Amino acid sequence: MEEQSTSVQSAVENAPSGPRKGAYLASTVKHGLIYFLGNVLARLAGFVMLPVYTHLLTARDYGILEILTLSADILSMLAGLGIRQAVMRLYYQYDTEEDRNAVVSTASLLVISVFAAIAVLGLLFSKQITAQLLSPTDSVIYVRLAVLAFVFGAVGDIPGVHLQAQQRSSIQVLSNFVRLVLALSLNILFVVVMRMGIAGIFLSTILSSMVVGGYMAVRMFRETGVRFVPQKARELIGFGTPLVASQFGSFVLHFSDRFFLRHFHTLAIVGVYALSYKFAMMIAMLIAGPFYSIWNAKALEIARREGDHAPPILRGILLQFNLLLVTAGLGMSLFATDVIHFMLGPDFQGADRAVPVLSLAMVLFCARNISQTGAIIAKRPGLIAVVTTMAAGAALLLNLLLIPRWAGMGAATATAVAFGLEFVVMLAYSERAYRIGISYRDVFAPTVLATAVWVIATLAVPTGAGEVTGLGIRIAAFGLFGLALSATGILTPEAQKLIVRSLREPRAIIKALQAA
Repeated sequence: MEEQSTSVQSAVENAPSGPRKGAYLASTVKHGLIYFLGNVLARLAGFVMLPVYTHLLTARDYGILEILTLSADILSMLAGLGIRQAVMRLYYQYDTEEDRNAVVSTASLLVISVFAAIAVLGLLFSKQITAQLLSPTDSVIYVRLAVLAFVFGAVGDIPGVHLQAQQRSSIQVLSNFVRLVLALSLNILFVVVMRMGIAGIFLSTILSSMVVGGYMAVRMFRETGVRFVPQKARELIGFGTPLVASQFGSFVLHFSDRFFLRHFHTLAIVGVYALSYKFAMMIAMLIAGPFYSIWNAKALEIARREGDHAPPILRGILLQFNLLLVTAGLGMSLFATDVIHFMLGPDFQGADRAVPVLSLAMVLFCARNISQTGAIIAKRPGLIAVVTTMAAGAALLLNLLLIPRWAGMGAATATAVAFGLEFVVMLAYSERAYRIGISYRDVFAPTVLATAVWVIATLAVPTGAGEVTGLGIRIAAFGLFGLALSATGILTPEAQKLIVRSLREPRAIIKALQAA
């Protein structure tokens, strides 16, 4: 506790007595379930269209889409200056609505201005960018559309953060759902009906961002006013800039392997690997994404209101999250093969091979919500940046060593090792900044058990066995994991009772948590 910042210590010492830990857990679950529902609808819509896309697009098309999207993401991280994360932290630093509104309005104007300036440069040099990222023979229109998608996507960015900070999860999910329906409808029109290919995907993204993002921005400015406060801008940049290194490091950890695959192999291999990653990334989208959407705000609220009583509350919630995360990772590792072979076109049938390793990588990545919480509460963004940068360097080295020989499997292995390294180091330093009391054993015991179950399930499928036989064995293995969690005590009797009760009466889950 000695290493916490003075402002955090002051908040802890003067924190008012807050609700019991069950109320915090119930609130976190409630908002998390709302975000989860929104993400499920988004993933479901994506899965419905996946067979269509993989039959209308080639693996090379998918590779082009991946490279351009990731390049835009790099620019987004650098241009964003860490402001998105800074808004959340500074919003809870101020007590008056006037200051909070000034933070949000200033952040939005700053982000839109920077993104617009970069977009102008991207359009001016689109021919050169096309030659470097793709090939001189590819159409320049792809890069120009990617640049427009980049700038219009920024319009609704800070309004979305504003809703998260206010813990207005229902409104944010509704906005995202409307954007999804509009984008999906336009994709069907442009890609399926008009056969515009990946240009149609970019165009649908642009139009949906213009409509929904524009509405969200107008709605936010009506509430906050259109104000640019230089002092707030300096605070936002001062807090957010160290996080740029962390964000860029995260990008390297996640996506640098695509560029290595592009250099050492082909765009078609990039496309197949990107699809493998998309399946594993569902763990982040469906489990960690909803949790992350509410967790930073909730963790800061708990730390401020509960003072010295906050760590056990935080620990209990994070360990429940970890167990859910590992269970999802095992499910993806066991059943992705069945889904891929059933749904996808012939160019993408090999996408299942890397999914188990990538699922482990995603579990380790999503555990950032655990390892970084202490550093976020203690206002130590530089600490997160240093550790993430270190792990990114390891990822680059591993990519260079493994990808030339093993292609997609080498990329998956490099990703898993790098995320594991990041988690181990980050948890150690974060616990020193603000001690929550989470040990490596707490986190890794379910992961080791899940890995053992996956190995048993893989070895138990006889050579040449049919898909029905393999599926039956995998279902049995998943059930075995649940029994093993109970037998080893990882899943406590109280948690078991809560699960059974929630399955019998889903509405009872929030009430049960509030009474905890």
